[in-house]
Amino acid sequence: MPKRLMQPRKGFTLIELLVVIAIIAILIALLLPAVQQAREAARRTQCKNNLKQLGVALHNYSDTHRSFAPGAIFMGTGTAPESGRDANWGATWVVMILPFIEQGNLHDTYDFSTTARNNNNTATSPLRANLAAMKCPSHPEVTSLLTQDDTGFAKGNYAACVGAGSLLERDDFNDSQRGCFSVVGQFGARFGDVTDGTSNSVLLSEIVAVNSGSDDRGAWGWCTGPTFSGRAYPGGTSDPVLTPNTRNAVDASHYSWNRTSGPYNARSNPDAAANSGVAARSYHSGGVQACMADGSVRFFSDSINQDTYIGLLGIRDGTVVSID
Repeated sequence: MPKRLMQPRKGFTLIELLVVIAIIAILIALLLPAVQQAREAARRTQCKNNLKQLGVALHNYSDTHRSFAPGAIFMGTGTAPESGRDANWGATWVVMILPFIEQGNLHDTYDFSTTARNNNNTATSPLRANLAAMKCPSHPEVTSLLTQDDTGFAKGNYAACVGAGSLLERDDFNDSQRGCFSVVGQFGARFGDVTDGTSNSVLLSEIVAVNSGSDDRGAWGWCTGPTFSGRAYPGGTSDPVLTPNTRNAVDASHYSWNRTSGPYNARSNPDAAANSGVAARSYHSGGVQACMADGSVRFFSDSINQDTYIGLLGIRDGTVVSID
């Protein structure tokens, strides 16, 4: 009886399989950073577009009202206080430009005859809306509202420049430090106010918000939430300059989460007084994006010269700067 012919072996040996798996793992390791970089580039482009659209909205507002929207409106009697906790603050610049970012329904729901807190006393308040136009796609999702002393303000990541001084220091609302906006001065610049040149004056930039009901950074319907500044507490020209993503000082807003550890950009000084400051910060690598008063969007490096940066935050200090 003839011997049965040997059948050829099918499949891989264990060693061959391990070699293939190792090659695939190496390829994935090589490709993953490129994929992540491509995704971040797309997110950064979307962030740039968001800032561009907010700049266009502010320009359209200016065309209608002959100035940019004021940082916020004080609804109480007398002079606006140097306090971001006063209950009499009203609409912010974000609320006022809602019709220009395709949010006319929210704008129509808001009662401009009363305070922001009175507008925020129902579950359907316009100030609790999750505005995609106010969120940087590179920023981790923030779901908490600002709830301290109130029922809740939604948060975003874009903020108006109040100038080279601190957030609510009245003495900083002067020609040498004034920005395109002021809360305590209830001010929104006209183009004629920007004597340093609209291409050399910052209009908007990014800030970091956190998941804490006691932290107001990014709360776009509250007076201090959608603003950033050039200097930190305790105020004055000799105090730390808050360059982008700075580590010289942590943020100190009027409602500050008491956080002294974790990611540096998310830290804050609790319950600072009037001379407080919030830096332009982002989750982009190496810096932040900013919309200039002419509507262009630029990227400012973390290593930008602090004198140059301070000069860009003021609108009429006479400083000649170059950022090209």
